[in-house]
Amino acid sequence: MRSPIAIACSGLGHVRRGNETWARDVAAALHDAGAPVTLFGGGPRAEASSPYIRIPNLRRDFPVLRRWLPWPKRYLAEQLSFLLGLRGRLLGGSWRLVHLCDPDLALQMHRRTQGTGLRVVFKDGMRLGPHWCSRLDFVQVLAPYYRDVVAREAGVDTRGWFVIPHLVDTGTFQPANDRRATRAAWPELGLGPEEFVVLGVGDYSDGGNKRLEWLVQEVAALPSNAGAVLVLAGQSEPEVFRQFEMKARSVLGERVRLLRNLPRAQVLRLYQVADVFAHAALQEPFGIVFLEAMACGLPLVGHTWPVTQWVIGDAGESLDMTRLGALSEVLGRWSASPGEREELAGRARRRALEQFAPCRLVPRYLEMYAAMESEPPHATGEPRS
Repeated sequence: MRSPIAIACSGLGHVRRGNETWARDVAAALHDAGAPVTLFGGGPRAEASSPYIRIPNLRRDFPVLRRWLPWPKRYLAEQLSFLLGLRGRLLGGSWRLVHLCDPDLALQMHRRTQGTGLRVVFKDGMRLGPHWCSRLDFVQVLAPYYRDVVAREAGVDTRGWFVIPHLVDTGTFQPANDRRATRAAWPELGLGPEEFVVLGVGDYSDGGNKRLEWLVQEVAALPSNAGAVLVLAGQSEPEVFRQFEMKARSVLGERVRLLRNLPRAQVLRLYQVADVFAHAALQEPFGIVFLEAMACGLPLVGHTWPVTQWVIGDAGESLDMTRLGALSEVLGRWSASPGEREELAGRARRRALEQFAPCRLVPRYLEMYAAMESEPPHATGEPRS
């Protein structure tokens, strides 16, 4: 498959979240493998190693939009203002394959390029459901559960659906050679060499689906001799962050470190100073953060959601994150057992290399693109079953 590939994300260059990370990392992996890929985004060049083209658009956090519109409408405005410029650029060039992660952008691109020969594939975390995804010819889902259980139980035709999980750059995300030295080299974080460091990454918004407040509560339940410190990193506006910080410090005092809007290199350092990674989301579409932590050799703990269980595998534990004390029980055991942590760390690194490394997943992307070129279009833009 040698047709040029376009990967586009409306927020790329403006924000750093799951979709933007996916677009940048997949484009980089394909480019490094020699595939003809171009990355498109709405903002300035987004630390991408692949060729990059900017399509200026209304960003979702534009002050005027923030003042007058709720988040869903702001995100819609971002996508639709990106659509026309992207469509014109693609149809005016040699691209015949475009891979999208923004839902309204994908659907409108599909509808507005019928008969042009452009093939559109949508990367979905199944937030919108299988019937919505059935409007498109081609869909990438991130775990077998979405296609083999969710879609089939809904009676949806899954022709043109491909299971390809997120990938992680295992060359960049690696365990620290010396965790103590890495902590010492970051004195502002104030982590002692013997402290048991629990890391969480997510969103500081009150009631957000990442549930960082649950991590605060569960770490607070650990006995003082566990020597536990909770480090949290996430995206947030200043006022939201300030409110979260006040609540967290009222519970954990000096046993919590809170970091906001870190660049990616700093997030890597966080994985390398931590002992374990905890994620309290109850229905995570996938969780790139699991892969980053896994590649850095951190034992993982997450909720008993089928996708999360599949991602974690033998690299940690899944438990009921709605049961008070369940997480603190696991963390307490791990804090007292360096040997168990070391064994899980080795499993985590191996799982990242064997299941989610670019060398494992790039061939599956190329197979999907080749299959798209050989398949006739069949979706009309309306749900099918």
